Amino acid sequence: MSRAPRTDGDPVAIDPAWLGERLAAAGPALPLPRPTQLPQLARYAELLLDWNRRINLTGARSAEALVDEHLADALAILPQLPAAGRDQVFDLVDVGSGGGLPGVVLAVLCPEAHGVLLEPIHKKQAFLAHVLRVLELYPRFRSIPERLEEHLARGAAAAYDIAISRAVWPLPGWLERAPALLRRPGRILAHEGARGLLPPGAHRHPYEVAGRPRAIIVQDLP
Repeated sequence: MSRAPRTDGDPVAIDPAWLGERLAAAGPALPLPRPTQLPQLARYAELLLDWNRRINLTGARSAEALVDEHLADALAILPQLPAAGRDQVFDLVDVGSGGGLPGVVLAVLCPEAHGVLLEPIHKKQAFLAHVLRVLELYPRFRSIPERLEEHLARGAAAAYDIAISRAVWPLPGWLERAPALLRRPGRILAHEGARGLLPPGAHRHPYEVAGRPRAIIVQDLP
């Protein structure tokens, strides 16, 4: 039996086998990480929870909450990525990446992807830069301390195949902003918060995490 995470001391310790079991229980219908990817994901979760004691990266304060509320959510994105997010080269941008959710998780799970984690708050961007180096994801993935408008002004227009943002703007605002980042054809992704009508061309892909209904919103640009 795998060991439950130890979070009462410093640093946090998470058993990769426990993480795999928890992800499978939280999202049984979702694609799961490969066993070889679990140590990297566990190390990321440890770093996120440790740094979260000093700066506000996520509302999750335990390993269980982090898996159920955030890491499992990122798994739902995989079927919406090129070649199920596993084998095809593509460029991705995570706008307002915060603590790296979902950008860092996707960097681990999609070894052929290249990308940018865009985070204007310098403390959070410093965490992302540290994580990318510790997990040896840099320079395949980079963190940049810029807002979306600054990033576009510095030459990032039409630079990516996939643009994703999680809880930075209401859905209509994100769907309006994202196209400028994408080369054609491109794909916009978002986690749905408040359920509502979708604009033309957008599609809802429902799933469940830890018994909670969720959805990925997908809009393709021809």
